[in-house]
Amino acid sequence: MATSSIEWTEVTWNPTTGCDKTSPGCDNCYALTLAKRLKAMHQPKYQNDGNPATSGPGFALTLHPDTLTDPYRWKHPRTVFVNSMSDLFHPDVPIEFIEEALEVMRDTPQHTYQILTKRAQRLSKLAERLDFPDNAWIGVSVESQRYTFRVDHLRMVDASVRFVSAEPLLGPLQLNLDGIDWVIVGGESG
Repeated sequence: MATSSIEWTEVTWNPTTGCDKTSPGCDNCYALTLAKRLKAMHQPKYQNDGNPATSGPGFALTLHPDTLTDPYRWKHPRTVFVNSMSDLFHPDVPIEFIEEALEVMRDTPQHTYQILTKRAQRLSKLAERLDFPDNAWIGVSVESQRYTFRVDHLRMVDASVRFVSAEPLLGPLQLNLDGIDWVIVGGESG
């Protein structure tokens, strides 16, 4: 767990690290830049290099099963951004690993978990099999009108809270917010 400076959460929990670019919203990814720095600092979770065309130094998708149990040790309720340095619905994350992470969330109802993905199609497909606990908020990133289809996939997910992150907002956006509980809006850095 790491305390977060992200305005809409308190801490981060990264049972996976690393990712691959999927859309223009990834072009100035803070996590990709941070992973490169953490690799240079010899941080163990950031030593696997990703494909230079889609990822980068220290940013290959890597599972960290040893961190799955971290939330059991947190004494006070927290709002937790799950995988600020990755995407739980990356195609290389096995469904069994996702299920293990959800089981930890289910076992720790005092915490609120925020799961955000750009891989809305995989999310909606797996949602038929997954059982999201009530304390897991599920969200998708939508950076421009071209990616509003992600919201349609999100609506197919049975979650207590569904949210959209229009961060980084790269252009005009008109969203149908039916079935959406929360929207985060922010500009692009970098």
